[in-house]
Amino acid sequence: MEPVRETAGITLRAIVRYVRARGGDAAVLRTLELAGEHEPVEAYDDPRRWWSYETKINVFAAAAKALGDESIAMQVGESILTYSVNTPLRLGLLLLGGPAQLIRLIATTSAKFNAAADMSVVSSSGGVATVRYRLRSGYTPSRYDCDYTRGLLTQLPALFGRPPATVVHEACQVAGADACLYTVRWRRRRWWPRRRPAADDTAGDVLIGRLELLQRTVAELVAAEQPDRALALVADRAGYAVNAQAFLLVASPSPGAPRQVHGYGLSEDEIEVLAAAPPTSFDGTLVVDIASPNRYYGYLVAFCSDFFEAERRMLDAYANLAAVALDALSALESAAERQRIAESLLELARRLARARTATEVAEVTVEAVRTVMAADTASVLLHSDGRLRMAATAGAVDERLSMARRLEISRDDTELFDRFRSLEGAPRTYDRDSQDPFVRGLLDKFGHEMMVVADIALPGNPYGILVAAYDTRHGTAKAREVVHRLAGIADQAATVLRTCELLETNWRLAHVDALTGLANRRAFLAALEAALSSGEGAVLFIDLDAFKAVNDTLGHTAGDELLAAVAGRLGGCVRTGDLVARLGGDEFVVLTHGALGAGALPDLAARIESAFRPPVAVLDGTLVEARASVGGTRFAAGEPSRNVLHRADTAMYEAKRGAMAVLR
Repeated sequence: MEPVRETAGITLRAIVRYVRARGGDAAVLRTLELAGEHEPVEAYDDPRRWWSYETKINVFAAAAKALGDESIAMQVGESILTYSVNTPLRLGLLLLGGPAQLIRLIATTSAKFNAAADMSVVSSSGGVATVRYRLRSGYTPSRYDCDYTRGLLTQLPALFGRPPATVVHEACQVAGADACLYTVRWRRRRWWPRRRPAADDTAGDVLIGRLELLQRTVAELVAAEQPDRALALVADRAGYAVNAQAFLLVASPSPGAPRQVHGYGLSEDEIEVLAAAPPTSFDGTLVVDIASPNRYYGYLVAFCSDFFEAERRMLDAYANLAAVALDALSALESAAERQRIAESLLELARRLARARTATEVAEVTVEAVRTVMAADTASVLLHSDGRLRMAATAGAVDERLSMARRLEISRDDTELFDRFRSLEGAPRTYDRDSQDPFVRGLLDKFGHEMMVVADIALPGNPYGILVAAYDTRHGTAKAREVVHRLAGIADQAATVLRTCELLETNWRLAHVDALTGLANRRAFLAALEAALSSGEGAVLFIDLDAFKAVNDTLGHTAGDELLAAVAGRLGGCVRTGDLVARLGGDEFVVLTHGALGAGALPDLAARIESAFRPPVAVLDGTLVEARASVGGTRFAAGEPSRNVLHRADTAMYEAKRGAMAVLR
């Protein structure tokens, strides 16, 4: 239901306060009951709210009955200055200067009280004026309305500290006239007393009241903490600054942020329609910008047929207050955001310093991107075997997560791959307008509106890409900020990935046999100590027979090829979790874990011996017999490793002498 805006809240407020002064709260409740009004009493004391003409007449009639006084409308009009103290209307009227000037602007003044009637000046001269008041078509004339208007007219000179005017009701619409005519007479001031005129006292009081309200508003804006609360406060306080039928505030607290829309005296449908229209299209409005030297936020609109210049200035003051408050809140929010980002980046650096694998780096990085970049999802895809494969993702759930984990990108899919491989470096922003069909498909598939892609790379080392994806599109300024931050995070990730590579290389040099790719002596001994501390197992030593002859007759290259082939055959003989290592030269070892059955160790030895029966092709196809001696031993938890190694080594040499596997 659209709100009815025909009678200013000043009138209902004056009625309620007058009734309370004469009959107390009980009389107010009785009046509202007789008028059929059911809203809280406080609603009728709000000068910003507008009511229907019918409500005004009903409340006047009810008040007359409750107090037993049919002249109440006239008395309320005569006491309007008492019961509308510090309203913005009084300040605007006072600044006009005197009754004569106010009479000339009676049409504007009337509109501040009543949108159901028109008032105009027929004549005005020498302290006498004839005023025409005509109720618009569709409204039923009422003597309460006539009496109230007459009472208001008596107060025109009183507003400026002079005696009330005398008003004669010459013609009346209730009696059938086309319009009501009032003759207004007031005493003209011909000399100025030495003391400050009473009008100045009144103006000063009203101005002080305005300043106090402005000060309270400033304090509340400072305490608002959130931009949307500050804007809602300004929209609410605008009603105290300007006497208008409704207000609309439309502003964006920060660049790229959604618009905040606040209305007073408007229905939700009206707010939706008006907020969608440009402010220049509004008729009968006062529009002021909410802007500071730093930026433009939006606008504040007061809806009424006409305004005083003082009201324009006051509304502009509130709009400026809103802009200053938004500047301050934006600065505080930016400072808090920078601190949050700095803390997040520091935590990222700490966690990256602890990462030891590419997967750990990827997982730490995507979590940081979601926090620092406020991304809906973040992903790291690392380069492997000619493709970019998903290494870690954060923010995706359900089907999105399942699709993300399966995502791979090849050179044939998109220009993204070539740009990544070419190390062009600069992050790229993509949205649904992208010319790359693969990118558009990704955005559609995952329900994103835009994504920013940064290469994780160092000179000569392209590791992968870092992606921050968003479900809503950002403005240019925000997108620029995202690109800058993402590039920094990608560089950190690349540096740590390089460190992980170096650590991996050093570890391999220390623990992996370079020729065969098997664990080396150091790695085997460490694994044996770990196995002895946790449970049972077995060790088998394998020594190649006649290996020296291969080196001497065919050369060291053939010998190296033979050793590599032996390593492969041994790897095919053991279970998952067992360790095959090269101790050096032509010596190999197998470490098994867990309790073995009576025949398990002999079976393993037999498989190894069987694997050596087929000859090995080396060099250009020369076949070499690969014979080996196998000796092994079981061990129990807690045994000294030297004892286990001695038993296995002894068993192997016994096997070499006897040409068959020896197990102890």
